[in-house]
Amino acid sequence: MITAYCLSYGHWTVIPHQLQESFADMADCGFTAVALSFSESEMMYARRAFEIQVNLAHKAGLKVLVVPSRLGNRLAGAPLMPSLWLAQHPEAQIPDHIGWTGPMACVESSVFRDWIKGFMTTLLTDYPLDGIVWDEPKAERLISKHPETLAKFGPEPTPEQMEDGYIDFLDDLTRHCLSINPDLCITLFNQKTSSERFTAAGAAISGIRYAGYDGNLSRQSYFHEEPVWRKYRLESAWDRTVNECAAAGKGTFALVENMLMPQAAIPEYEANLDACLQQYRPDHLALYYYAHNNEDPETVQAITRRLMRKHL
Repeated sequence: MITAYCLSYGHWTVIPHQLQESFADMADCGFTAVALSFSESEMMYARRAFEIQVNLAHKAGLKVLVVPSRLGNRLAGAPLMPSLWLAQHPEAQIPDHIGWTGPMACVESSVFRDWIKGFMTTLLTDYPLDGIVWDEPKAERLISKHPETLAKFGPEPTPEQMEDGYIDFLDDLTRHCLSINPDLCITLFNQKTSSERFTAAGAAISGIRYAGYDGNLSRQSYFHEEPVWRKYRLESAWDRTVNECAAAGKGTFALVENMLMPQAAIPEYEANLDACLQQYRPDHLALYYYAHNNEDPETVQAITRRLMRKHL
């Protein structure tokens, strides 16, 4: 599987022929699937827009994977914004915690679990989706003093117990989604900065088909500042991916996060992607499609297209 990671938040003005052209171009590049983001905003204001995307992607011959984004602030994906539902339900929040994206849902909270299961039920019932990508579980070691956490783990929960709680939450949510559609292809990718204890347990969740990591291949900058290496290199997580997936009996996954790229970093991206695609062959490979906030997106996309055709 070769997935065009196409975080699609913000389709307020939907122009179907432009989407059709984009999906046809993805297929021409060699992509076999597209990953589309779906947040609370889409659930409220973009239901028809998402339906158009799904139908046109299928018409182009692509499988459609959904990236449930920012739900309870416990998963990533587009956009960078707090969970609106969570702000309205303080009883589901980790007490006395405000992170850089706002409040954080407690994964032991039955209120939160019921809400996110209902959210996924609507999503998977209303759209003919082929799979899910659980994108970067967040704050898995953050101590929660929520009453339901304390009832489960005692008065002084440890970071390791918080990891166990998150794995239980993700396992429960994955099983719920598969009960709606047993044919879903579910991919999980973690951050290399998470503990190996946590990431190995995530890969071992029943129902997860592919597991792995994302990573960069070039320096990055947000605007005009000097480019720097902001994230770990993708290759640095490969041995860990292979070992965890072998132990769990799962397929390997890797996401090339070719975003936030200034002009000066494009040559190193080209060289590193060339070497990466030659050396590593994940069972599920994802690359950003016209990735976010690149200074010269056309050149980056041309490089990606050429090297995909060369190696894949």
